[in-house]
Amino acid sequence: MDKASLFKGAERFDVNALEFELLGGFSNNVFECNRNGERIILKFYPSYLYRKDSIIAELDWIRFLHSSGVYVTRPLLSNNGKYIETIKIDIEKECYVLAFEKANGSFNNVNDAETWNKDFYYIWGKALGKIHCLSKNYSPLDKNIKKQEWNMGPLFIDNFDEVNKGVFEKWEKFVIELNKLPKNKSGYGMIHNDLHQGNFYVHNNKIILFDFGDCEYNWFIYDIAIVLYHAVQTIEENDIKGREEFAHLFIKAFLKGYLTENNLDSYWLSKLPFFLNYRQIFSYIYFSKFLNEEQKYNKKVKLNAMKEKIESDVPYLEIHYKDFF
Repeated sequence: MDKASLFKGAERFDVNALEFELLGGFSNNVFECNRNGERIILKFYPSYLYRKDSIIAELDWIRFLHSSGVYVTRPLLSNNGKYIETIKIDIEKECYVLAFEKANGSFNNVNDAETWNKDFYYIWGKALGKIHCLSKNYSPLDKNIKKQEWNMGPLFIDNFDEVNKGVFEKWEKFVIELNKLPKNKSGYGMIHNDLHQGNFYVHNNKIILFDFGDCEYNWFIYDIAIVLYHAVQTIEENDIKGREEFAHLFIKAFLKGYLTENNLDSYWLSKLPFFLNYRQIFSYIYFSKFLNEEQKYNKKVKLNAMKEKIESDVPYLEIHYKDFF
């Protein structure tokens, strides 16, 4: 983020940009700061990555979940009484600035078996199941809010110059298959779309959710696939057997909790391997398009390994529906 945008955004929410603590975010766009003795989170959404109508939809979704008893971090008003402040970067680009309360608690330690275990996966599943159950009856408060469908993000509207041709052809096949899937209320609705272990805190045995910046209408099973996709990454990539064993342990406990809150029939659960592979190719293309060169060669990203698996049709995980229960 450029300094001018940070200082302008800070001024709109009455905080000091010199005291910003960078928390991360895909574009290093999430900061913690102090406002009148309260720790809050300031997020900067560059217009080349985020559309304003999708941010408006995100805020409505968060407010709905909060009013329905889900533990989420509430959006906060600016000095001007706005939830979204718009900062001009240049003639063509803008940056949208939002503030949220800071969640109580902390990240779960994935290396601590006392907290990272079947009991926790069960609670995690209940949290996502509750969101999906509520989604079935969700309607935006403002009828002018544009519905954010699964294929309206930047990967579906930009060119693919940065993407390997072979990978792109496989991507097209996934999109064709996705377009064939039913969109009935029982399996499709507003989802979080990025509920990995870095997007919530744990406090008093409760999960407090944040970072709804990718929320959209999509298949519920994809939300589950995203959780599993990232949870498995806590196991060394070369430990294939270890990953598969963890995946079976995780998904059984997770679904046991999930199904206490939301019913998802076997047709959708059988699609989990497909959506895991879709998440892999989605991630590869997203990274290829939006990471800078330094980020692309980060050891954690492993773009080349992802590309080889996709080109060779290697499944992200060897997992089967019959193993879930």
